[in-house]
Amino acid sequence: MRKNLNGRPIIMISLDAISDTDINYLLTLPNFRKLASYGLLHRQVESLFISNTYPVHTSISTGVMPGEHGLFDNVIFDPVKNSEKWRAHKKLIKVKTLPERAYEKGLVSCAMMYPCTPGEKIRYHLAEVPGTESMFLRGIKFVHYSSTFRLCPKFFRYMKKCKSFNYFGIDTFIAFTARDLIAKEKADFYMLHLQDTDHQKHHSGIDSEDVKKSIEYDDKLLGLILQGIEAAERNAGGDPDKGISHFDILLFSDHACFNIHTNILPNDLLKKSGIQPESAWFQTVNGACFLHISPEISKEAREKLDNFLSEFEKSEGVKRRLTEEEMKESGAIEAGFSLGFTPIPGYTFGAMKKGQHGFTLDNDNYKIFYLEIGPGLITPEQAGTETTGGCILEVGKKAIDLVEKTNISGSVPR
Repeated sequence: MRKNLNGRPIIMISLDAISDTDINYLLTLPNFRKLASYGLLHRQVESLFISNTYPVHTSISTGVMPGEHGLFDNVIFDPVKNSEKWRAHKKLIKVKTLPERAYEKGLVSCAMMYPCTPGEKIRYHLAEVPGTESMFLRGIKFVHYSSTFRLCPKFFRYMKKCKSFNYFGIDTFIAFTARDLIAKEKADFYMLHLQDTDHQKHHSGIDSEDVKKSIEYDDKLLGLILQGIEAAERNAGGDPDKGISHFDILLFSDHACFNIHTNILPNDLLKKSGIQPESAWFQTVNGACFLHISPEISKEAREKLDNFLSEFEKSEGVKRRLTEEEMKESGAIEAGFSLGFTPIPGYTFGAMKKGQHGFTLDNDNYKIFYLEIGPGLITPEQAGTETTGGCILEVGKKAIDLVEKTNISGSVPR
């Protein structure tokens, strides 16, 4: 059971790849509209660069930029083997995380598919274990890092509702399980990550019918989570029809997405220019690519590389070279990269998918949102209002502030 019974539980809900342009439609749907009526909705919010899932979620979990927490991109690329390994484990993060802070405070935590939580001390944990390894090996890691025995009854209870073990099914399981845990006051701190819309945008484009259906389903899942919140509100003597007073809630996205028509494979172009991976190679992150140059590169290879870069920067689909600030804040320099480039929206570096992200923040229609609810975050006068601007890093800083102010022997002060 919760330890912070005299204080307010903190709920963080991430809607992966929901952009600000999706909010107009979400506001027509009943559950998001209801939640928005309880809180302060921030629109036209900046993401972070690299605007990919793992760096952004880790920044939210730590309150600092990728260049400081050290999680550069979703994956580690091996140019010789031409393979990728996901940066999924907490040990890769250089600074303190929200689950660490919650554990130090003695709070009971719940994290479901939140990136980079394997290795964290979390009571109710559905660990995300991505990668290209065999399903058997991933399954072993999932069982090891997750709260398998605590969640087993939920698996059996909601298996039929999940229908399959894809993003749709996992999101369904998360929402039903979170509803039950919240209603029964099982945890003090929640980190919930719903991913199906991101999956649909990758595979069918950002404005497809599948994406619309996924956004509608996100709203239904928010309704399930809201059922748990409202039940707990009533148990605490509150009236959910008048607002949320016994929870602090942060609902947010991590990045937007663009439709893609052409992919560029910079490592293939390097090889065509006679430059081998031992001399130089690119890590592609879809909306950007980063060049690593070997300190032992030969003079001949360096000349070839300089000629290549001169042509590459002017080639079709390449928008510009990354700025020094973008290189620093993204963690690229710390990760061993000396140059970076970003494509024109519609183009992507790396794998071809119909929707991609990872782009720089100077593009139009590439903003996101967050919504804050509860007396630890807003005043009663702010409920049901909107504002524009800001950065998604604010979500992490607000969550850290809530956790740090929590006292399990008393209330959560303003």
